[in-house]
Amino acid sequence: MKLLESQLSDLPEIVDCHKDAFPAALSTKQGSRFISKMMEWYISNDRGVLFHVYDDEGEMAGYCGGIVTRKPGLLGAVSSISQYAFMDFLKSYLRKPWLLFHPENLKKFPYIVKNLLIKFGLKKKVSQVSTKEEADFQPFMGLVVIGVKNKYHGKGYGSILLQEFERLAREDGGIKRIQLSVKASNSKAIKSYQRNGWQVSKQDDQTKQLIKEI
Repeated sequence: MKLLESQLSDLPEIVDCHKDAFPAALSTKQGSRFISKMMEWYISNDRGVLFHVYDDEGEMAGYCGGIVTRKPGLLGAVSSISQYAFMDFLKSYLRKPWLLFHPENLKKFPYIVKNLLIKFGLKKKVSQVSTKEEADFQPFMGLVVIGVKNKYHGKGYGSILLQEFERLAREDGGIKRIQLSVKASNSKAIKSYQRNGWQVSKQDDQTKQLIKEI
């Protein structure tokens, strides 16, 4: 096994890995060009983290992407990537307009409105925070996406990626916490995170937030 920081030249393999890991996802239905632009953000932005793992035969088995937040009020991953890949979002919906009504979009309607307002200068990219929020804030690294090809499931690659994500966070002296959000119905993923020391911090009917102090 070999872990590597992802480069732009790795994007075609990462796209294939993403499509294999998430065949029913909205991003997969939007096409390879869109996925590539989405993943490009992690490489080109100084808040992004993207790395991947190869098996012993040199095939990419999985990848992991995250975002570093060092001060309060900054855009989250969804909004940051949406702003970066806005034209590719638009083109994907012009090619396949029926995807506008995909369940993932219907759930994210507030995010869509927010990002349209930001794109057209009607909303600020950095939100105002209270003095208390600023005082209580701790820098963190958020795990946004982790994908493992189906044929590698159950072989420990997910744990390897999680451990590398934690190692990268530890190497950054200012990061004291890692966190992620996952669908509440994804019990398999939740159990995997918990086996690796993550704990549920918040939850509702739709999602669970897990954190790990480092």
